[in-house]
Amino acid sequence: MDLTHIHAFTAAMQRKDLDTMLAHMADDVVLKTPLAAEPLNGKPALRPVVEALLGVVDKFEFREIMEGPHHVSSFFTVTIGSIELDAMDYWRLDAAGLIREMTVLWRPLSAVMAAQSRLTERV
Repeated sequence: MDLTHIHAFTAAMQRKDLDTMLAHMADDVVLKTPLAAEPLNGKPALRPVVEALLGVVDKFEFREIMEGPHHVSSFFTVTIGSIELDAMDYWRLDAAGLIREMTVLWRPLSAVMAAQSRLTERV
């Protein structure tokens, strides 16, 4: 599996470069995130949610990327002020290697709730 788009996406995420992140996603990408009750479908739907997230996150620190036959997962830390989240992104890729589905998992719950509160203040 070609991880060119994944590596470019994670580098853009660390720079908080939304447009470059979106360039490595399929147009009809599906995002499942703890920040929205329902999956977000397509780049226009997920842009404001990701933009708000990037506005409050201080840094993303990637620890590991794991590859399966049809998916890629990354394990990383998200820092928002004094809040630190353990995070995992689970990606399914299309034939071109673009992200077509992304599931975001965060823990612990207390940190997730604190992060969501920060985002609510911003939006």
